[in-house]
Amino acid sequence: MSNAKLKSWGLPSWYLGAYNALVIAVFFLIALGGSVRIMKAGLACPDWPLCFGDVIPDYHPQVYFEFIHRVVAGTVSIVTLGLQIFLFRSGAPKRLKILGGISLGILIAQIVFGGLTVILLLKAGVVATHLILGTGFFISLLWIYLSLKNPEPEASVGPQWLLWFCVFVVCAAYGQIFLGGLVASNFASLVCVDWPTCHGEWFPTFSGIIGLHIIHRLGGYFVFLTVLTNFFLMRKFARSPRLKKLSGVLLICVCGQIALGIANVLLLTPPLIAVSHLALGVGLLSVAFRQLHAVQTLYLRTPDR
Repeated sequence: MSNAKLKSWGLPSWYLGAYNALVIAVFFLIALGGSVRIMKAGLACPDWPLCFGDVIPDYHPQVYFEFIHRVVAGTVSIVTLGLQIFLFRSGAPKRLKILGGISLGILIAQIVFGGLTVILLLKAGVVATHLILGTGFFISLLWIYLSLKNPEPEASVGPQWLLWFCVFVVCAAYGQIFLGGLVASNFASLVCVDWPTCHGEWFPTFSGIIGLHIIHRLGGYFVFLTVLTNFFLMRKFARSPRLKKLSGVLLICVCGQIALGIANVLLLTPPLIAVSHLALGVGLLSVAFRQLHAVQTLYLRTPDR
């Protein structure tokens, strides 16, 4: 059905596949950005947008970590602009075009903050904002892709309050990613090297970088309880098998995310686990958005039953 709908909107047959590839590329870019920070390569190119004054710098492992990150980001930006131009010129619904404009606005802000992370020498607030903008950009593209892929509802999904609970799940996951960005950018990941306590105490302080670390832990527990509640609510009230499946995937993701968070502390943030922790966090958010989109699409077009 989606191909016929795309054709009726005047979009080429390859458009959906290209948009899917773009979403995957942005997900990879977020993980790559986390790798740059973890490998302490954020200032490997001390200037911006050039690197040591060159378009293509001399090879050095850390320099090329940052340089490749910039190249991928630049490629993603160009492809995004091209695909959004197709969207703006098509007969797609106005709401999708507005979302396309929002994604470009976020992209511009993301580029600006990418430059500021270098110019301001990895200032914590700027680095965290860079992450949250990148995640927002990813989610806006994912929302457009899902709308292109599933333009029509299949069946009623359950009571309408499920829609608002799905919004709550998304906000909880998004807020936890922001907290994680603050922990990482303030180098607070290892201020507590034991778990479940911190320096032998359950709540040593809520101030300073130790407090930030503790708040991030509590946020993780809160997200787990939220996703667990979501799982049982979808099992009981949702009438769509797809929603029940997504709620199960969400629960698996949050359990894996907590396990990676604990491993980060106990194993002193090894790069592979640290990057996996970031990637799975964004993956969890994307599943939460898929669930929200499924519910929102139905309630947007069909009355509550």
